[in-house]
Amino acid sequence: MNNHKLNNQKVIVCKHCGYDANPAKAKHCLECGKPLEFTKPKLKSLGDLLFTPWVIRLGAGLLFVLVSWSIYSLFKSVSDLNNFDSIGVPNSSSSNQNIPSDVKLYNSIKDVPNVPEGTFNYGGGNVFAALTAQGFHEAIAKAHPNFRLRFTEPKDGKPGGKKGIAMLLDGKLSFAIYGASLEDTDYSKAQQRGFGLKQVPISIDALVFFTHPEITIPGLSVNQLQDIYKGKLTNWKQVGGPDLPIVPFARDPKASKSLNEVLGLEADQYSSRVQFVRDTTESIRKVVSTPGGISFGVYALIAGQRTIRPLAIAKANSQEYVQPVIDDGKRINIDAIRDSSYPLSRRVFIVYRKDGTIDQLAGEAYTNMLLSKEGQQFVEKAGFIPVR
Repeated sequence: MNNHKLNNQKVIVCKHCGYDANPAKAKHCLECGKPLEFTKPKLKSLGDLLFTPWVIRLGAGLLFVLVSWSIYSLFKSVSDLNNFDSIGVPNSSSSNQNIPSDVKLYNSIKDVPNVPEGTFNYGGGNVFAALTAQGFHEAIAKAHPNFRLRFTEPKDGKPGGKKGIAMLLDGKLSFAIYGASLEDTDYSKAQQRGFGLKQVPISIDALVFFTHPEITIPGLSVNQLQDIYKGKLTNWKQVGGPDLPIVPFARDPKASKSLNEVLGLEADQYSSRVQFVRDTTESIRKVVSTPGGISFGVYALIAGQRTIRPLAIAKANSQEYVQPVIDDGKRINIDAIRDSSYPLSRRVFIVYRKDGTIDQLAGEAYTNMLLSKEGQQFVEKAGFIPVR
């Protein structure tokens, strides 16, 4: 059936007589009176539909989006792999990878909001000493003069990260610094007392073992360090040194988890030969005055010490010794810590109560100040590796 127009009117041609002036709505031919037959327009094939211009454009758009997303995912995966090393420490090219997503970051100490007024107790590990020595608390006092801080020791006068957490749980501190991850028992105790705990990483540090300067050995492996503090190695000649008794010094495991964190030693594994010291300063004095002495501390607290000899450390039981310090002891070996070739590193946290009180505000404010760009500069000056 053919359709065409006459005087701009659509008409139907009769199939029987050929009359070509029937109106479009006519059901019978005006010439012969026979019914006019209609035919449905022919449906296009699937192939015809697929090759229409709008379908082609839609397909091209979807293909572009798919290819773009695949390329983005590939590069993001490679970037994520490059930004972390084997111990979860971010490389220098990564940014803020260790910081919880709900922690807001600021540029300066002064920019930190909601800083409460009053005097707040803090305590825990001796990392604070390195930060205050670099003027961090002076900068806080200048930016927020009504936010006053007071270092608070435990009753036995032996501060440490573990003691700091206990004091925090007892309500004696607003926040504490801790060189280890909180344990489930810490969270349980807090929950039993009606509040929560939050820990936020603020730096990475290296634990450095050191000896009396007359102990000249290439280094020690992690396994050998474990055996020294377990009492299995008792003379330096057993590890290639002079014929001298090994005299190990350490922080009391009731106060500090340092050996547990980096060597995996529990308190009941310590040898009776281990002599306990109050802090890193005392351990340095003890080692200097003891020809066969060995102890350890964070780099920030032994940096620049000329009276002791930092030890190179090897993983497990190997002899691939790596120095924790470089440039004649003037700088921490950041590259070795980042690529985990130096095995004794850890994260340092600020821990505070989540109880909706002014103590929580104090802990949050102090953490935010440390994580500001200005605060992280103090962290680096103190001998730690910033996390931001």
